[in-house]
Amino acid sequence: MDTPWERKHVFSKHHAFSDLPTFVDMDGIVLEGWYAIVEHMEQSYRANSLIGLTQKEKAEARRIIALFNEMFFADVTKNIVFEKVIKKYLEKSSPDSACIRKGVIEMKKYLDYISKLANCRNWLSGDEFSLADIVAAAHISCVDYLGAISWEDYPDVKDWYVRIKSRPSFRSILQDRIQNIAPPGYYQELDF
Repeated sequence: MDTPWERKHVFSKHHAFSDLPTFVDMDGIVLEGWYAIVEHMEQSYRANSLIGLTQKEKAEARRIIALFNEMFFADVTKNIVFEKVIKKYLEKSSPDSACIRKGVIEMKKYLDYISKLANCRNWLSGDEFSLADIVAAAHISCVDYLGAISWEDYPDVKDWYVRIKSRPSFRSILQDRIQNIAPPGYYQELDF
């Protein structure tokens, strides 16, 4: 079975790292990494932007995207998901409960921040649904799959996340499963 962490040089000498995610355009353009793919899709295919139309909207969306892809990942996703899932399969070792506790504690400041944004905007980066919502929801979904979020403590975040979960494009994600690790019973429910 192929695993994503086993790097394979499948494209060409110009794409030596075969970074994930990778997108091959219909014109044969190979794009590696989420940022290059998003920018290409925005410029080439989208009538409606997922980053924003004005420079201000784009800047705010990119700021929130970076917050979750860099800081939330380092503080929360890595500490919880790596310890509970990746470590089990890659290292065949037990999770470090101190790392998990640290991730849960760090997550509170991000959930408070989402709550603050949800109280003053329709979506995280402004009035329109954007890639900022998608990125944040992807990270939230990973830790939620592991039952790491006390939703009763964050009703505004829950309301925002329910709207994300209700989007047709997100529903299939809720069907995904990790072998031998079951999500909480509410995970798949749209209004939990």
